[in-house]
Amino acid sequence: MEQLINYIEEFVKLDDDAKAALHELTEIEHFAKNEFILEPGQRCNKIWFLKQGMVRKFYLNDGQEETVWIHTENQTFTSLESYAQNTPSKEYLQTCEDSELISITKDNSQKLAAFPKIVAFVNAMMAREFANIDKHTKALNQRDAKGKYEYLREIAPELLKRAKLGHIASIIGVSRETVSRIRKA
Repeated sequence: MEQLINYIEEFVKLDDDAKAALHELTEIEHFAKNEFILEPGQRCNKIWFLKQGMVRKFYLNDGQEETVWIHTENQTFTSLESYAQNTPSKEYLQTCEDSELISITKDNSQKLAAFPKIVAFVNAMMAREFANIDKHTKALNQRDAKGKYEYLREIAPELLKRAKLGHIASIIGVSRETVSRIRKA
C-alpha cells in the first residue's frame, strides 16, 4: 500500500484519514503471467495500480491483436470507456508477467471521493494523463519507425527492456522485423 500512497503523494500530500481510507477501500490482487484481468464483453468496474509486473492492453482487429500499451510498475490503468460508461469492454487486459495489483472498485472510488485530497489527486493525475496521451499521440504520429522506437525508449525504457518484440511493434505500428532491424542498428 505504501507504493500507492507514495505515487499519490507525487501529486498531493495525504492526511491520515485519507491514508486509512485507502487501506480500507483497496484490495491486493495477484495474477499469474498471461492471465486475463479483463476480457471483451465484461464490464470494467475497477481501476488498478500496478505494484509489480507488467500488464498489456490490447484489442482484436480482424483477428489480429493490436497492443495499445503495456503498463509497468507504478502506473494506473483501467478499460476507460467500459469503466466510465458502464459498458461492456472492447479490450483485453492481460498480464505479461506474474503481477501484483492494487484495485479500487467503482463503488469504493466513490467513497474515496469524500476525501478532498483524493479528489485533488484524481484531478491532477487525469490532467497529466490526458496531456501525456495528447503529447505521445502527436509525437508518435510525427516520427518514422526509428523515431517512434527512440521515443518509446525515452518515455518507457522499462517497456522496451521487458516487453515482447511483437507487442512493441504493435504499439508503434510497424512489423517485428522493423523493430528487430532498429534494435540491431
